[in-house]
Amino acid sequence: MSSKKRDYAVFNKFNFERKPVGISYSLKKPEGIEQLDKSLGICEMFKEAQTSKPFYATKENVQCGAQVVGMDAFPPVMYSGQLGSAFSMFKTPSANRRVYDYVPVLPKDSIRYIMHSSLDQMTFDPDFIIFTTNTSQAEILLRASTYTSGKMWNSKSSTCLACAWMYAQPYLSGELNYIISGLGFSMKGRNVLPDGLIIISIPSEMLSMMMENLEDMKWEPHWFNLGRDGFIKGVKELEAQMIREYPPELVWTDQ
Repeated sequence: MSSKKRDYAVFNKFNFERKPVGISYSLKKPEGIEQLDKSLGICEMFKEAQTSKPFYATKENVQCGAQVVGMDAFPPVMYSGQLGSAFSMFKTPSANRRVYDYVPVLPKDSIRYIMHSSLDQMTFDPDFIIFTTNTSQAEILLRASTYTSGKMWNSKSSTCLACAWMYAQPYLSGELNYIISGLGFSMKGRNVLPDGLIIISIPSEMLSMMMENLEDMKWEPHWFNLGRDGFIKGVKELEAQMIREYPPELVWTDQ
């Protein structure tokens, strides 16, 4: 983890309704930050941090999802798939059991403390940041994530253990992941967020690149504001320009 603190000011331009939250894992007890004074599901912790002072959580604070962050092991009744039908998530135990073949989890006992802080109060270098966005904000962040690399966007999730795709997948893979509120079973049952928000987890390795791209790129290309007819007209004008610069057979056509 870098000791040099980044300047996250570019994210202030989004005017997020719900604050971005930085999260860091540690084996050592954090200094200068207090322990969470309640028990929550992992999927609820970033929401808690949006409106609270910074905190750290230990196993005793984790009501659900301890296995995802390596604080516990899945009991046989879970990984054998016995709970899926009771929750109406899966028809059979075998269908439920397959989830445990692909859901990402941190190695057991690899961390003991999970630090959370809203971006405006953060004093530590996060392992990843969770953004809660509307569609327009998500489009800008996702475009920034591939503006200089051209890589594909990927969204990975599952009906259960949605917290794994926010808290483990980006941390383990070093890749951005996003999910939509209302699709994760426990998150929906716990009323963590209104349906339809886009939750984006961005690992620390990507943050500098994304912030540079956000400073450089146009957040709202003029193409978005032309209307359908104006957009089509603009595309045809661009096509005509390309034909002047390249042989016609090399230029696309929408005829």
